[in-house]
Parts: sequence; C-alpha cells; structure tokens
Amino acid sequence: MLETPLIGRYQGEDKRLAFLPPWPYLLLVRAVTAAGIVFTLNSFFGFLPGFWSGWWFFVGMMLVLAAVMAGLSLHRVLFDLRERSYKRRQGPGFFPRSTSGSLSNLDAVQLIAEPSGRRVTYHLLLHWKQGMEPSMILHQETRSIGPGQPLGLAADNIRNIGVRWAKSLGVTFYDNSHYASPNPTAIWR
Repeated sequence: MLETPLIGRYQGEDKRLAFLPPWPYLLLVRAVTAAGIVFTLNSFFGFLPGFWSGWWFFVGMMLVLAAVMAGLSLHRVLFDLRERSYKRRQGPGFFPRSTSGSLSNLDAVQLIAEPSGRRVTYHLLLHWKQGMEPSMILHQETRSIGPGQPLGLAADNIRNIGVRWAKSLGVTFYDNSHYASPNPTAIWR
C-alpha cells in the first residue's frame, strides 16, 4: 500500500482526536530538509570537502524539494471534540486539499478485513455522509490467522479502538471484519 499509515491519538485531555503520520516519517522529512540546506550552503561556503560546488547546490536543492513535496503529501485529520469540528489535509505535492467542517458531516467508522493468504489486514475506515469527502483509512493492523478460522478472529484490538473512536466522534461503528473486502486504497482497485 502506498498510503502513509496514520497514528490516532487523543490530545489535550481528550479534547482533540488527531490522526497524524508516525513520528519517524516526520523525522525523516526534517532530516532530509536539514541535509538539503547543509548541502546548499556548502555550495557557497565550502565547509564540506569533495565535489564541485554546483553539485552540492544541485543535490541540496533536490533534497529540499523532495522533503517539501513529502511533507505536503502527508495526510492528516484533526477532530476538535469540544467544538465538534474537523480539519483534514490530503492530497499529493504542492496542492494538497484542505477541508474543514462539522462532525455532523461524518457518517460512520467501519472495520473491514482484507485477507491475503494466512494474514489479514484490518482497516478502520471513516466515511462521510453522502460522500462529501473520500473515505479515509484511520488505522490498520495485520494479523495472522490459522486455516479455516473466521476472518474476524484476530480483530479484537482494532475493533476496540474503532468503537472508542466512533463513540468520541458521535458516529456509528460497523464491524464488517467477518467479510472479505478489497484493499480500500484507490490505487489497488
């Protein structure tokens, strides 16, 4: 799957529910940005030995551009549970789409199971009413199950997480982990 997984966590004494990229992704974006800046500055000041200054400038600018593109491409959604509103950012590159609205626009949190041999990937999907926004993968876990066992057998942990988040958001939770579902990421359909 090409989509960066999100990590859900409560912030500020459960006032907000945030779904953000994991910290290693954010750290990598910052590290690449810093390396690009150092390389670009080296092209002017020459504090690192080695290559021609034009090479340092070119590689440094490419690293900075790649880091900016990566940072802007990361999805995130923040739910303000007190104000009953959300802010969502998604989309590739320099033109990510930012939307906001009321939690009353949310429809449901759904648990689905995507089998692959003896492994099952469980996805928690967030749906908006009347398709106002594309569905969003909030969380996923991959578990192993034995032959002949039901798909939903190992879904207890993610089911409990989904029930808690759905209750916080004030939406219905649907457990469809006992049905085989395709990968919810559009690129695989």
